[in-house]
Amino acid sequence: MSRDWNWTTVDEIKAQTAHAISMGPFGSDIKTDNFVAHGIPVIRGVNLSKKRFNEEGFVFVSEEKANELKSANAYPGDIVFTHRGTLGQIGLIPSNSSYKRYVISQSQMKLTCDSTKADPLFIFYYFRSPVGQRELLKHTSTTGVPALSHPLTSLKSIRVPLPPIVQQRAIADVLDCLDARIELNDKINATLEALTQAIFKHWFIDFEFPNEHLEPYKSSAGKMKDSELGLIPEAWEAVRLADFISLDKGISYKGKFLSQQGNPMINLATISPDYGFIRTGLKYYTGEFRDKQKVRPGDVVIANTDITQRRDVLGSPAIVPDDLDSENILFTHHIFAVRNNSKIPNLFIYYLLKLKSYRDRVTGFATGTTVLALPPDTVLDFLFAKPDDETLKQFNVFASLVHNLFASNNAESRNLATTRDILLPKLMHLGVGVYYPTNSAGSTKHNTSETA
Repeated sequence: MSRDWNWTTVDEIKAQTAHAISMGPFGSDIKTDNFVAHGIPVIRGVNLSKKRFNEEGFVFVSEEKANELKSANAYPGDIVFTHRGTLGQIGLIPSNSSYKRYVISQSQMKLTCDSTKADPLFIFYYFRSPVGQRELLKHTSTTGVPALSHPLTSLKSIRVPLPPIVQQRAIADVLDCLDARIELNDKINATLEALTQAIFKHWFIDFEFPNEHLEPYKSSAGKMKDSELGLIPEAWEAVRLADFISLDKGISYKGKFLSQQGNPMINLATISPDYGFIRTGLKYYTGEFRDKQKVRPGDVVIANTDITQRRDVLGSPAIVPDDLDSENILFTHHIFAVRNNSKIPNLFIYYLLKLKSYRDRVTGFATGTTVLALPPDTVLDFLFAKPDDETLKQFNVFASLVHNLFASNNAESRNLATTRDILLPKLMHLGVGVYYPTNSAGSTKHNTSETA
């Protein structure tokens, strides 16, 4: 590869079509009243917050509304940026997308590349690099909601590296292979999680756990008895979680004690409303704490606060991972730590707290008008059918195997992500101290004297 790549601007690599660079509509042009059950998906920040592009959580507008918002239409291969709110988000609509057309929200802008000049995947990875992020965010206004000043003008003026198109594609392919493996691990974990939840429901709600003949209990005329929950297996009991656990609330901390290093602290950003533990959400704390504000690997933690009204996170559980590498794993006051005082496996409690009946209970008992809170009794008074010890043991063996595989896949993904992030600036010849000398003709070339 040449060490002297040309640099150009985003404006020079945009497609020669109408609306190749454009912003989403004003808020009054796209709002809740316009949403329909099915139609043209609207790209929002949630769709740029995971992986390259997250095709979940869409809201939709009608074909007619999308036609009205023609300048805000986006298509497979387009790059989408957030210009207001959570800045730095970037997504690439996949070429094999489930939809032929999208509408970007009022907080997004999009770029359609001239594919003869710039490979969209290469440009996407450039904006994922430290230099690309710095260029994207250098015109940020911090007054009120974070936003890019004059977003379209700023985007058009951003400088991007432009090696020959063949080199662009080769570089993007290397990085894409690493991301593809990470996404595969995520899909495997999501599938295993869904399978484990389905087995939990089948065994402990439908009562079709294997009997002594390895046949489904209820369907094989297993004996049932009356209880507060209705009919349950004869050897089981209707009980409340309070009989087996207690809850502790974590540290009410001050920002001055947060650091890039220190004791890892579990907080709302580490709790996924779907499954798993979000490692990138960890905070690090240097202040004082008490023993009751510590958790251990394998413990269950629960979000007791939700700053939105959607209740997605409120009440959601997570398992403290085994590899946080600290004797002092802390948690904030927005989190409950489950103190298991029984022989019931933590993984059983975790999946119990993912049942729809529990989620419905959380929704009904949430308090607060702006910030939602979860009263401890909502969790402690949750009624469930306690299985016999042998059935609990069998489930725990299976669930433990699944969670060990989760941990292995997550460790591999972190290593792959580290490799990608190391390679990204090197493959693009982007050093931390990069600068862009201007020649007499006004174009720029990348000076590589300070590259890594």
